[in-house]
Amino acid sequence: MEEDLEPRVVEFTNGLLELGGFDLTASAEDGDDGLKVQISGADVALLLGHNAELLDAMEYLCNRVFLRETGHESRIVLDSGNYRARREKELRLMAEKAAERVRTSRIPFSFDPMSPNERRIIHLALGEDQSVKTESRGNGVDRKVTIYPA
Repeated sequence: MEEDLEPRVVEFTNGLLELGGFDLTASAEDGDDGLKVQISGADVALLLGHNAELLDAMEYLCNRVFLRETGHESRIVLDSGNYRARREKELRLMAEKAAERVRTSRIPFSFDPMSPNERRIIHLALGEDQSVKTESRGNGVDRKVTIYPA
């Protein structure tokens, strides 16, 4: 990853926040597989409302703008107050509970539509479970994960 990428991503993100009129500030921190940008401030609730749609949209924009520089191996992750880790834990728990329901009832279970990253978490959470299988269906924002008995 290019060395000067970090300050440019932070500057870009702060520009988006400023143009949106939010009382929020972005700062960079080291991520496991790419650049992690932490956003904090008084308007965090607005950023994380509606399943963090605004946070996801800003992350998508950053990755699209800086894609050529980050390559496919690393990506830019925007987070606030450890939301991403909490949401992943919640999704894994939901996947386990839904899988147990499918194993017991033998009736497929469909989640509400999710972002690609959230669907990926569900698939990975149940990937090793031989008693169920997962499949994504639908198009665009209506795409959802369904768990089937194996």
